[in-house]
Amino acid sequence: MKLLSILFSALLLTVTMTSCSDFLTEKPKGKLTPDNYFTSQEELDMAVYALYSKVCATQASSYPMLIAWQGDDITTNPGSNKQNFADIDAFHPSDGNNGAVWAWRTSYVVIKVANDIINRAGKTPTTEEEKNIAIGQARYWRAVNYFFLVKRFGSVPMNLVGDIDYNRPLASVEEVYAQIVADLNACITMLPTKYTDEPRFISGANIYVTKQAAQATLAAVDMAMAGWPLQKAERYADAAALTKAIIDGVQAGTYEYILESDFKNVYAPSHNYTNETVVGINFSGTFKWDEDSELSKSNLFESLGGWGDGWGELLFWKDFPSGPRKDAIYNPKILKNNGRKGETELLDWWEVEERHPMFSIFTVGPDNVDYDYTKPAGYVSSNSHRHRLIRYSEVLLWYAEAQCRAEGAPNTLAYQCINRVRQRAGLSPLPAGMNASDFIEACIQEHGWEVAGYIPALVTRRDDLMRLNRLEQVFYQRKQNTPITVVPNVTLKETLLIPDNVTWQGEKTIYLPYPALDKQLNRQLKR
Repeated sequence: MKLLSILFSALLLTVTMTSCSDFLTEKPKGKLTPDNYFTSQEELDMAVYALYSKVCATQASSYPMLIAWQGDDITTNPGSNKQNFADIDAFHPSDGNNGAVWAWRTSYVVIKVANDIINRAGKTPTTEEEKNIAIGQARYWRAVNYFFLVKRFGSVPMNLVGDIDYNRPLASVEEVYAQIVADLNACITMLPTKYTDEPRFISGANIYVTKQAAQATLAAVDMAMAGWPLQKAERYADAAALTKAIIDGVQAGTYEYILESDFKNVYAPSHNYTNETVVGINFSGTFKWDEDSELSKSNLFESLGGWGDGWGELLFWKDFPSGPRKDAIYNPKILKNNGRKGETELLDWWEVEERHPMFSIFTVGPDNVDYDYTKPAGYVSSNSHRHRLIRYSEVLLWYAEAQCRAEGAPNTLAYQCINRVRQRAGLSPLPAGMNASDFIEACIQEHGWEVAGYIPALVTRRDDLMRLNRLEQVFYQRKQNTPITVVPNVTLKETLLIPDNVTWQGEKTIYLPYPALDKQLNRQLKR
């Protein structure tokens, strides 16, 4: 892995990462050495800004998040210039796949910058509170990026110091998770529950990570540890306790989280700072680590002038219950030719060249306003969309599932949590008296629908399927490619196929390959 020196400046480290780029370009505007930084509060702040600049780079384009294409909610064009997407979608990426390369390198860059803060910021002549805030941000994002790495690659080298060692052995999955848990527990004890000034607090939302955000993240980690591959089922009780503490904090008015009353506002530009967001990556022109989220054209079909990186899978769309949530996640209708010649006709998606559902999660109107599918989409390639890594609806669903698993039956609060999410989606409440397995499955389905197609999520649909050890089912479902009757008289098959010579090989199929260049540098990188 390429380890970089920490770089400082308020508008530092502009990273150009487009959907079609093949490399990471860095333009450092200033550099300080370990011997002469952390000598003031200002330098401590700049170190955190540098960290967040690199955090932005982990999601500025779709490449670092390509593992999400293993999920059964999202597919892609098997042709065009989408080979990197298609290879992961078909479970056979090479070690030169840009998804593997960018996921690996962007996360290790964050870890390197975080290590510098964790190991050196304590000497800054400032208050303990300020040092805890800075070190807490660093420990949080180190934990999150090891969480990304362990879910995407399995065993990885673990560096907590910052030195370059190309002989560093692989840490086991369990060892990596132990470090993630340690970092997040430290965050819970170190971090405050609220900030007051920019850039830590903007438009009523905590931008820096808080105690409650770390609690929610640890709950997600506990859920992952409870499932495949570690199968530590006792962690479900820990996840239930953590999410219950957050729910109690919200009810007491201590924590700021809400559930938006209308799902169309969950991802809308007009609600960029919604407090439904529990953990976000800030992409804002007013923020000191100014970067752009380059996903605005990601799901707009190529035939309409977009990039068409992600298409909705046929079966997942068909099974997705109708209502305001579905209408906000997918285009209910598609404006012919995106109105490029003044067209006003609205088409069903099976009447458009791609013949797949079209996600509208990242799409914006002209000038980055809220998107109206009856009008032309904006052609901006980047905007200030705040990535919602964790939302409060997920906390509610994680509590419901984890409590039921831990205690063997859903309690009253578990029903209340999932039914709040269902009510907003336009669905009826779950019936009382469900058995545990049916209730758990309902929670899993709800979470899948809540995050459908949303690749920045900390826990994507693919991650749920991995935890539940169901990716093999997705593999064979794609192999069989059974025709889907999407509406009466319209039967379609997926266009992306898994090649006949590609077979299921367990972990080797689930995890991304280690990048080729890094395997040359570190001979430990082998399965």
